[in-house]
Amino acid sequence: MEDKPKKPDGRKNNGAVKGVSRGQGRPKKINNKDTDKLTLAALKKVFGSEDKMWVEVAKMAKDGSSKHWDYIMNYRYGKPKEMQQISIDTKVNIPVIEFARPKEEIIDITPEDERIDPTKNEE
Repeated sequence: MEDKPKKPDGRKNNGAVKGVSRGQGRPKKINNKDTDKLTLAALKKVFGSEDKMWVEVAKMAKDGSSKHWDYIMNYRYGKPKEMQQISIDTKVNIPVIEFARPKEEIIDITPEDERIDPTKNEE
């Protein structure tokens, strides 16, 4: 038998070409910096500066826009975390059983026919 070269079955390297990345993995930080520059340039073009943009957002929040109010508060103070009020003053009604000093009244739960009469002598 002759050794024939194996045909690729379509799975070899999953179609990847060495040296060429086609969007796999995390984007480079340079791309993030580019978007930062673009957004800052857009803010400067529309509002004049970043400070003027925040003044406009504050004006909209003052006019009653809850979305802008939340935006300013979250940016300045951070998102609120869930807070739970814990009260220690709660009273719990738990019966207290004292084993060291039993009460004077002892309840006898023995049936009548099985009780031992202390006045009778056993024979």
